[in-house]
Amino acid sequence: MKSVNLTSCIFILVFLLVISSAVFPQEKQDSSSSKTPNITLNYLNTSNDTIILSASVSIKRELGVFALQNAEITFEASAGGNESKFLGKVKTDVEGNAVIKVVSKIGIPTDKERKTIFTAKFPGGARYLACFEKTSVRLAKILVSFAQEDTVRVIKISAFQVENGVPGKPLTKEKVTVYVPRLFTLLKIGETTLDENGKGQVEYPEKLVGDSLGNITIYAKIEENDIYGNVQGKSSITWGIPKQYFLAERPARQLWTPVAPIWMIVTLIIMLTGVWAHYLYAVFQLIMIKRHAQKLRNNPPL
Repeated sequence: MKSVNLTSCIFILVFLLVISSAVFPQEKQDSSSSKTPNITLNYLNTSNDTIILSASVSIKRELGVFALQNAEITFEASAGGNESKFLGKVKTDVEGNAVIKVVSKIGIPTDKERKTIFTAKFPGGARYLACFEKTSVRLAKILVSFAQEDTVRVIKISAFQVENGVPGKPLTKEKVTVYVPRLFTLLKIGETTLDENGKGQVEYPEKLVGDSLGNITIYAKIEENDIYGNVQGKSSITWGIPKQYFLAERPARQLWTPVAPIWMIVTLIIMLTGVWAHYLYAVFQLIMIKRHAQKLRNNPPL
């Protein structure tokens, strides 16, 4: 009996050694790779002389990609040299995002080509390695104005470079997309290509719904540009249809309105009909079972 137990123990030990030699090196490799965070940097220059920098930090693990919370991100701006201008420190939220707003008139450094390098740095720590992300852009600005030519309403776009905090050369041959805000996203209403003076225009479409007073905000964007990055201008005007007038004249059957869409009502009716049909069928079966049992008691089989 003792020899059998000794043989079993030796077999188990050999089995564990084989498993550990096969698994442990892979776990060590995964642990090493999991300590290297991934960081992305997004740049947006707005029309109110504010630059919005947002960094996102995540960790890749065996079960997927997870956001890194409470990571302290340092934002800097430089002109390509060794010296950098400190912009601020922000900790990431539960989604791994850190956002900072910088006033462009504070003296953002630029090089000879009028470009600025923005950097987001994560210093690392005991559990994670340091990482950083850079983006190089040329400061620019978009202004949005409005005009009415006869019966046509026009959205006018003006875009130019920003040099030492003041307007510089106009942007030429750049595509500008115009949006209006909707419930969850922005709705594209047109686009234009800037001329040699950095100007363009888009015809305002009618029947756009604004707020209760008819105010509507227009956004003009240069998106994912290799030179200027993301540039946004916005302005508001009372060209929208007041929301209460629109709903009173023609109620819209949308998910966010009090009147539900037809397809949703039909689907709900079918589902409720099926549920109540099963209930009624179950009750009917219970009644029939009770009647059948009563008959069996009154007329037992021979």
